[in-house]
Amino acid sequence: MPLTDAQIDRYSRQIIVPHVGGRGQERLLAARMVIAGDPPDTEAPLAYMVGAGVGAIFLRPSADQRVFVEKRELNPDVTVTDELKAPIDLALLIIGSEAARKVADEIMTDHDVRALVIARLDAPGTITIIPNTQGPQSTDAQFGTRTEAADFIAMLATAEVFKLLAGYTENPPRAMIEIDFDGYETRVRAHL
Repeated sequence: MPLTDAQIDRYSRQIIVPHVGGRGQERLLAARMVIAGDPPDTEAPLAYMVGAGVGAIFLRPSADQRVFVEKRELNPDVTVTDELKAPIDLALLIIGSEAARKVADEIMTDHDVRALVIARLDAPGTITIIPNTQGPQSTDAQFGTRTEAADFIAMLATAEVFKLLAGYTENPPRAMIEIDFDGYETRVRAHL
């Protein structure tokens, strides 16, 4: 669906980004995603995705109803709810505790999700990008000691979500990518 004048005005700062443009914004408005994790860890990514204009965002675990109203007031083009409805284009799983890891596992095993971005906030901090899921996934490892770079890692993962949903790259990754961050350097590994 073509963008309205109000939408062009609202999203102009990202429409002018190379590789996003109007088509990328249309993809974002049509996208359906899950954001899962502990509420303090999901607040900034949720605000960022609402501001970016992701059409439908399912929040896990459920939040206070005020959160849904606040986000709707922030951007009327976006629906934020706790009712998961298929299809789900992408899940952003922010694992900042053992409880959040269990919620992430439930989403990965019980729901049909086309792509995953998993941010593990335990040391050293890892972002895993799985662009095309093939059947149920699992996080396996128990949650360890929380890294000091947890907020940075969550927002870096959020930027990866934006790029995937907007079709930012002409050739999206076909393999799983892992990004490790230890506070000093970043390592990227692709698994074919």
